[in-house]
Amino acid sequence: MRPVLNKTNARLAALAGAVLFTATVAVLLARQYALGPARPAPDFRTFGPPGAPVRIEEYSDFACGACRGAADKLNEALKVYPGKLRVELKHYPLSNIHPWSLQAAAYADCAGARGKFKEYAALLFEGQENWGEAKAEPGEFRDYAGRLGLDWEELKACSNDPKTLKALKLDIAEAELKGVNATPTFFINGKRAVGPAQLLEQLRKLDKLLAADGAGR
Repeated sequence: MRPVLNKTNARLAALAGAVLFTATVAVLLARQYALGPARPAPDFRTFGPPGAPVRIEEYSDFACGACRGAADKLNEALKVYPGKLRVELKHYPLSNIHPWSLQAAAYADCAGARGKFKEYAALLFEGQENWGEAKAEPGEFRDYAGRLGLDWEELKACSNDPKTLKALKLDIAEAELKGVNATPTFFINGKRAVGPAQLLEQLRKLDKLLAADGAGR
């Protein structure tokens, strides 16, 4: 019976190796070509009409200085190109260097579920130097809730809810599948741009694209 078992083990080992190889190739291809699950951001993190000719996905970290600058540029672009942009904000907290960025994202999403995402996000960016490197959980999270008229205990419970944390982990997993390793990273109609400088470079090209879109209507 031993030869049969050896053959069976060999076949299983070969099958396992093939599965591992296929999975590895799939991940590498996904990273190379920015493929990944088409999972939309929640409505409170999405701005612009579904049919807009330009779609921008941003992976951001509230403790990242460059992300703060990029947020201003995106807000300006939404005003300059009304109805032409679809912006989806997704979380990629770099917790290894920004210890409170995951919690900040959770609080922002919980504020968003109560109609205050943009306001809470703006306060996080504005005060990131105060809370970003805090040794203990920053008091700013509670202060921001109070300034926006949000119930702190309710917001805190929401931030610890497994559903809230699962949504954040799905954003992180999606980002890693796409090869994101820095913030902010953008995908503008599928084309990668990293940092505010590359974002601006791509935004400058929007005039031609949007002009062509307008001429075709």
